[in-house]
Amino acid sequence: MTAVGLAVLSVVVAGCNSSDSSTAKKTTPPSTASPTSSTPVSQAEALATYRNLWAAATKAAATSAAEDPELRKYAHDDALAYFVGSNLDNKEKGLVAKGEPGISPRVVGESEDRVTVADCVDSSRWLKYRVSDGQLADDVPGGHHRAEATVTRTAVGWRVTHLSIEGVGTC
Repeated sequence: MTAVGLAVLSVVVAGCNSSDSSTAKKTTPPSTASPTSSTPVSQAEALATYRNLWAAATKAAATSAAEDPELRKYAHDDALAYFVGSNLDNKEKGLVAKGEPGISPRVVGESEDRVTVADCVDSSRWLKYRVSDGQLADDVPGGHHRAEATVTRTAVGWRVTHLSIEGVGTC
C-alpha cells in the first residue's frame, strides 16, 4: 500500500471543507421538490446516488477529468467542488488515480428531502500515479477515512450536496 490513496483523499478533503471554490465552476443549486418525509425508497435512492457519485469520481480521477459530466449527474454544491477541485489539482501536477476506493455507506439520518450517509472510505487501493512515467506518485499509504454526506432530493433528482472526509485512521 502506498500513500497515494491518502494523497487522493487529502486533495479531495481539502476542497470539500473549504469555502474557496475558485477551482470549481460555480453553479446555482437546483430548487428542491416539495417537502416529504423520507422513506425506505428515498434512502435507497440516496444510497444509490452516493455510490454512483463515487463510481463517477473514480472514473474521472483515472484521467483527472474535472469536467466529467457524470460527476454532475450525482453531485452538486460543495460535493461537486470537492471532486472537480481534486481533479484540477491532479491534472496540474500530472497525476491520475488508479484503482478504486472501498465504500460501505449507510443511512444515519433523514429529514424531508435529505438523507445523511455515513461511510468509511478505504483509499488503500485508490492511489495516485504520475502520468509521465506511470509510477506511484509517492509512498504514503492510503487508509480508512470517516466520511459523511448529505444527499438531497432536488428538482432534477437526488444529488450529493455535501461531503466531508476525515483523515486516515478515523474509522
